Amino acid sequence: MTTLNHLWQRTTAGLSEQLTDNSLVSQLWAHSHLTKAALPLQSDARRLNALLKACRRLSVPPSRRWLNAQLKPFVAGPKKHVALCERVGWEQYDNQFGQLRKRTPINQSLVVKAPGPRGEKGVLYISFEYNWMKLIANYDAAAILKDYYIVGQSSWSPTDYASLIPYAGISSDPLFIGVSNFADIEPLGILRPVIEPLPILASDWNDPDHFKPKPYRDRTIDIVMVANWSRAKRHWLLFEALRDMPRNLRVVLIGRNAPDGTERDILAQARAFGAPQDIELHTNLETNEVSTYLCNARISTIFTKREGSCVAVTESFFADTPVAIIEEGQIGSKAYINEQTGVLVQRRGLARQLQRFLEESERYTPREWAMENISCVKTSERLNYTLRQWALRTGRPWTTDIVPFCWRYVPRYLHAVDKLRLSTAVQELGRKYGLTIDEFPGERAAARAKAQQPPAFTETSATATAGSDSSSIPA
Repeated sequence: MTTLNHLWQRTTAGLSEQLTDNSLVSQLWAHSHLTKAALPLQSDARRLNALLKACRRLSVPPSRRWLNAQLKPFVAGPKKHVALCERVGWEQYDNQFGQLRKRTPINQSLVVKAPGPRGEKGVLYISFEYNWMKLIANYDAAAILKDYYIVGQSSWSPTDYASLIPYAGISSDPLFIGVSNFADIEPLGILRPVIEPLPILASDWNDPDHFKPKPYRDRTIDIVMVANWSRAKRHWLLFEALRDMPRNLRVVLIGRNAPDGTERDILAQARAFGAPQDIELHTNLETNEVSTYLCNARISTIFTKREGSCVAVTESFFADTPVAIIEEGQIGSKAYINEQTGVLVQRRGLARQLQRFLEESERYTPREWAMENISCVKTSERLNYTLRQWALRTGRPWTTDIVPFCWRYVPRYLHAVDKLRLSTAVQELGRKYGLTIDEFPGERAAARAKAQQPPAFTETSATATAGSDSSSIPA
């Protein structure tokens, strides 16, 4: 029975993605919604809902132009209030994240600049789609936008257009939205002037001081992989390669349990694919623990076919650990792979490619490249320049810059003094608008809190997942 189970796991590991992640199927699906939107005798809400679904996948230029023409009245024309008034596309947020209709604090957000005199706007950084939805659903977003520029960061690629279009018509300034893949910038432009896409990835906010890389000769981990235990992360590709690699390699996997995969599933999958190494698994580590493992590894790997920007890639860079990314992957930070930072690998002959990468890993200098290009300080400066130019171009004062901030599972102030200095503005958000911002208690604390919620409650944090601390796979 065990042999049959292993055979079944090996056979079906990549089957679902072959059926669902197909470009032809994707385009047919998008065109069906575009056609549905053009049908007569339907409500504006139903028409808009079909258009927003088409936005996510449609890539054929003539069809995009037709989509733009149909969508324009809902973005900047006479129907611009339909999305908010009819709550178009909100169902998944009610069902998946829960309590959208109840006023609850937003999380993964920071005030990075306080409003000033003479109409100078502050800056409110709000991560992720469900927080944008909570803000527009439960608070006076129009009033807040009079005091603040809102900067967002999408959590996946392509993002959900339904989480952005409700802001149509409520402010003369757009939401400034960082992307998860540079390929999303042009398609997202279809929502101008509601939003302004930014060439900033969610993975561009690492604090270099959070990483203390070990000298290469002192590193004891051969391969590390930071990815939740979902099937989408395709750990099986690593296990398949490990079967043909040296038995004495030290391999460390760090992740979180997901709805479609747990630590136990990963253990079973590793056995099914016959990986002979002693593989360590760690679940729900705190951010400092993750960085310690990354700083002790020779190489890092990512095999997802499609995801957002993948913060684990740039975290590895700052740990001075080069990264191998699967060549077919549609991953935002794949754009950062170069001769200093890592390699793109193919599925065929993966074991041989990884072994060669291991042998040559000492020659890479990913931290040096990352320090020059994507540190949280550099990214804060780029964001500040964009907002300052916008303010001056639109006739608003700009006398104070945003404070630098970084990402450690959630956005955090780079300097503790800035948190204290901006606390008055945070309190004013609560007093004036009833808006409060939850502070992240830590990975394990968030996991425990989620586990204690009753089954009906399904609101999830991008950082909160239940699971045990660690385990290992015997050889």
